[in-house]
Amino acid sequence: MPALKLTVLSLRYSSWSMRPWLALTHAAAKFETETVDLPHLGRPGAPMSLAERRALGSVRGLFPVLRVGDTPIHESLAICEYVAEAYPRAGLWPMSAQTRGEARAICCEMLSGFGDMRRELSCHLFGRVPAFKPGAAAQADIARVFEIWSEKLGRSGGPFLFGRFSVADAMFYPVLTRFRTYGVAIPSALAPYAQAMDAQPAVRALVDVARAAPRIAGYDDNLRRLGGDPDAALHAR
Repeated sequence: MPALKLTVLSLRYSSWSMRPWLALTHAAAKFETETVDLPHLGRPGAPMSLAERRALGSVRGLFPVLRVGDTPIHESLAICEYVAEAYPRAGLWPMSAQTRGEARAICCEMLSGFGDMRRELSCHLFGRVPAFKPGAAAQADIARVFEIWSEKLGRSGGPFLFGRFSVADAMFYPVLTRFRTYGVAIPSALAPYAQAMDAQPAVRALVDVARAAPRIAGYDDNLRRLGGDPDAALHAR
């Protein structure tokens, strides 16, 4: 097996970085995590050039990127697909072709959709914003997430979306953290799913690693402007 290096933005904030990190960790893969600093994030001003980002390991200017030996794989879902194939015993996709199709469909929906929710409810693992009310379009996105979770859990019987932990759960875990950050109530019928996610070993490992992950000052400042506390979840422990 070639050496694996996952280049990410800070795991305190980067939902796209969290997803392949969870898949790799669940698969018990041996990999190095490299965190890059993009100083402009969350702040006005000119972003780094594509050449500068490529010098940090990006392919098209974004992160994460998984290097398998000398070969870069960019895009979170593509990385998760690689992990699922390289570590089949991890069971990161459902067994049947039909159910795998369902799982891939909601992963692609997560990849390309929910723009209003993502824009209003930034990913901030330990931050909390009291009394936040999402706009109508973001509320529609939230309702769609709950619809997906309810449908898949009802069909699989849980505890995860397709029975056992899969790429689909890794793709949706950051959404669960967004709901907590902004005080979005989880329907009682979905509470066992949230609890199962919290107890999942890869998720617990991610939270532990994220505590020591670098801060992005612009993201913290933006949360404070909304009346939030970037460390509220840490204070509560």
